[in-house]
Amino acid sequence: MVFLKSLTYSALSLLIALNAIQAKPTTKARALVKRSSKLHGKFLHITDIHFDPHYKAGSDPDSYCHKHSSKRGEKAGTFGALGSDCDTPAALLDATFSFLKNEIDDIDFIIYTGDSVRHNRDDEMKKSDDEIVDIHKSVLKYFQSAYDTKKVPFIPTIGNNDGFNHNDFVKKDSIYGKLASVWSGLNLNLDTNFKVGGYFAQELIKNKLSVINLNSMYFFHKNDEVDDCDSSSSPGAIQLRWFERMLKQYSKKKGHSVYVMGHIPPADDEGEKLYKDACYSKYINLLGKYGNTIVGHFTGHTNNDNLLAVVPEGKSSSSYTVVRADGDDLDDDFLKKASVGLFSAPSIIPANNPAFRVYNYDTSGKQFNVGTILDWDQYYVDLEKANDKGKVQFEIEYSASDLYHTDHFNGDGVGEAFMSLCDDDDARDLYSEFVDVKGAHS
Repeated sequence: MVFLKSLTYSALSLLIALNAIQAKPTTKARALVKRSSKLHGKFLHITDIHFDPHYKAGSDPDSYCHKHSSKRGEKAGTFGALGSDCDTPAALLDATFSFLKNEIDDIDFIIYTGDSVRHNRDDEMKKSDDEIVDIHKSVLKYFQSAYDTKKVPFIPTIGNNDGFNHNDFVKKDSIYGKLASVWSGLNLNLDTNFKVGGYFAQELIKNKLSVINLNSMYFFHKNDEVDDCDSSSSPGAIQLRWFERMLKQYSKKKGHSVYVMGHIPPADDEGEKLYKDACYSKYINLLGKYGNTIVGHFTGHTNNDNLLAVVPEGKSSSSYTVVRADGDDLDDDFLKKASVGLFSAPSIIPANNPAFRVYNYDTSGKQFNVGTILDWDQYYVDLEKANDKGKVQFEIEYSASDLYHTDHFNGDGVGEAFMSLCDDDDARDLYSEFVDVKGAHS
């Protein structure tokens, strides 16, 4: 029996905007997936690990799971404290990567959308710069314990907790050089753009599929160290000019598709903007403008399971619309204009039940563009059950094709998916019930 889950995202954001920009790309034509490799048409998406090496099982969650307490009350479980402010214990990561190694072995590559490092919430146990770098190294070792990253490429990005200053990333930030060193063995295109700005472009499948890996921290509204993108000299504006030039370059290559990845999505599951105003408008416009080239947009950060879409609505105007799951004000003609699906995966950190995704994507380019998402299985663990039984058991929470009644998730398919959701009471109930990765129903 395949399990279903309502895609946790209480609203589908359908977006558009304006203005185009130009820049100079610097990228190397070096594909990560080797020509001799047999494609499985699957890849893994993990996000928001937030590894805490100081986590103590049986401790008080009010101490961020760092200290034991004589007070009566809930104690931190071996595999995590669900819904608390505690981060992720080593025991959960050990179990997760053991499952990946033994059960998820038929993938072509891995995308990891950031936030390796624990939060800096505990005033009595502040993170040092050395600890931050050590956690990045530890997380990479976890992935390498499950996969040979020379054969199964690993593409990471930077999260808002991954630098030396929470949320605040600047041009030539010192973390970029440290990460370039940590990731040096991954054969990534960590050129000047990465060392100066924290972003890079990388060919995945030669002449067929590339990934543009963005530093969303320059767009994030909580980054107080950089200006909005209406300032041409801001790091966000500079990145956007580079981003457009890369999209323009790839759009001229016949049969070549692009994945866009970053940590923070443009909007959250409630439809609230997470980017600075000008960055948001220009960013969304670029996604809409190059919707024929972009076949997937992948983020994390929210800890929820979100599906959104970009919908162009004219050349000289912009609007922002939040569409609820009840289908009010939706019509087929509107959704048929959807250009790009935005996929934001749930996290490993037990803010909700830990989860990850395995996507199926098109490799032939016959019916859809190469890279088009055809389906995904979302795996999760019932954390309370795991803590009670002393064992982590991942299972499929839902398959997207079953929930949405579609076999493709390009712009058209995402529009169809949400019309199906709005028309199907049972699917909508699942969608609404499991907004926070609450589990599977048979």
